[in-house]
Amino acid sequence: LSAPAPRRRRPGVTLLPLVATLAITGGLLWLRGAASEQIDHVAGIIAVDGGHPPLPADASTTRLLPAPQAPAGTDGYALLLTTSTSVAAYDPCRPLHLVVNTEAAPPTAARILDDAIAMVAPAAGLRIVVDGATDEVAATDREPMDRGRYGNRWSPALVAWTTPERVPLLEGNTAGVGGSVAVSDRLGRLHNVSGIVHLDGPELTDVSRSRGGHALAVAIVAHELGHLLGLDHSEDEDQLMFAENSGQTRLGDGDRRGLAALANVPCRREF
Repeated sequence: LSAPAPRRRRPGVTLLPLVATLAITGGLLWLRGAASEQIDHVAGIIAVDGGHPPLPADASTTRLLPAPQAPAGTDGYALLLTTSTSVAAYDPCRPLHLVVNTEAAPPTAARILDDAIAMVAPAAGLRIVVDGATDEVAATDREPMDRGRYGNRWSPALVAWTTPERVPLLEGNTAGVGGSVAVSDRLGRLHNVSGIVHLDGPELTDVSRSRGGHALAVAIVAHELGHLLGLDHSEDEDQLMFAENSGQTRLGDGDRRGLAALANVPCRREF
């Protein structure tokens, strides 16, 4: 990762709309805000000229979880990266693997993450698997394939409990950043292959210790997982994916519609 990504705001801070431009970095294509307001959106596309990894052994030809049923209606959500023919999403026919760096993790970090995954995964129709701990720390530049650390595969998504000192994007009113990188297949369809969730460990430690704080910490992490999976911010303040958290601790109907839309993709067999 080499530029700002979507982040979960602490309660009471609202994000203003941004005019955005595209900028190529070493690994990702990021949206950079053309304003002084902190950057809030990410979408990534990489080329695979150097070769992509083989199909993993746990890739199936059928969905691993039932396709989620979206609530009635069509609004309440937005998607981060789409083309005229596809949406950038993770393959529902293989697990989404996560690794966790606990450099600045709260004492209840594992429970917070597990509860956030339990909230998001069924609604997204994805099997999300925590592989375990990693020594990879949050950084401003992350390669989508790190064969020395993870072998010949796409790097698992990194959940890093970190600090504003290590990730300056977490300074101010930002409690987390998240996003994914996608590749395009021969038909021009986009597929998310790796990503990050960077979380302000000291801030979320304080949040989790407050009254009702565990639910709020889970909501913040679930919001970042939503960005990881491909959701943009909702304009509906009743949704968990709204830019400002004013007490939402559960997925709204719009959030569920968005996750169901991301789930409506075919199995990926090309890479």
